[in-house]
Amino acid sequence: MSLTEFINPTSFIGQALWTLLFLSLLTAPMGCFVVWRKLSYFGATLAHSALLGAILGLITGLGVLFGVIGFTALLATGLSFWLNHRLLSSDTVLGFIAHLSLAIGVIAISVMDDLRIDLVAYLFGDVLSISTKMFYATIVISLFGLLVIALNWRGFVNLAVQADIARVEGYPTQILELMFMLVLSMTIALGMLSIGVLLIIAMLIIPAATARLFAHSLLQMAWLTWVLTVIAIIIGMALAYLLDFPAGPTVVVVAGALFIIANGIQFIRSRVGM
Repeated sequence: MSLTEFINPTSFIGQALWTLLFLSLLTAPMGCFVVWRKLSYFGATLAHSALLGAILGLITGLGVLFGVIGFTALLATGLSFWLNHRLLSSDTVLGFIAHLSLAIGVIAISVMDDLRIDLVAYLFGDVLSISTKMFYATIVISLFGLLVIALNWRGFVNLAVQADIARVEGYPTQILELMFMLVLSMTIALGMLSIGVLLIIAMLIIPAATARLFAHSLLQMAWLTWVLTVIAIIIGMALAYLLDFPAGPTVVVVAGALFIIANGIQFIRSRVGM
């Protein structure tokens, strides 16, 4: 494989690479907010429910992408209301919804013969076989999501730091929360079709957790998260191609290796008093 082929978006490996690179424009900042607001379990619940959203999208004719975005956005809004009213503990509610929606999705696939769905591809991703249409959809939706984040960055930061203070200062917290959930739903929907339901949360959390070890502000953390994500994608895709490994899991493993290395560096620095 030549470098030209690797970065050429018209080749199958290049298209997969650029799909993940454009997706990183969403996973990096959203991953920071997920880590900062301690929404890892919340995000995992939305990711698990994405399979059911894909099935509903196929049944209604909306398509997988819009089915996932619509279903996860509605679910995120409902969960936010439920959790804010403390009807049950958050981990109980999220665990219930996550596993119930995943189980219903798997059962629906098994009983509906007219639905041709590759369950393994949805669970673990298959970015190397992503269609050209989906490639361009990823570009458009990623850039749109990034624009929403950029225009509402200050509001999202205040929402992450202290929602009550943001409300007192006049920020429309309910609208910001809905917009945040919509962008998170778009990120999960795109990630499901490339990285997979079970791994998209890893791409949100691991680079952001690594960046948090070194960053001194949320903006700095977002930039460092994006750099780490790009490094993980490039190295992971190259290893997947050369060693014939599955692309999505390889990228996640590289991101995990960077996290371990970063923790080792921090441990050594703390020992030597740097």
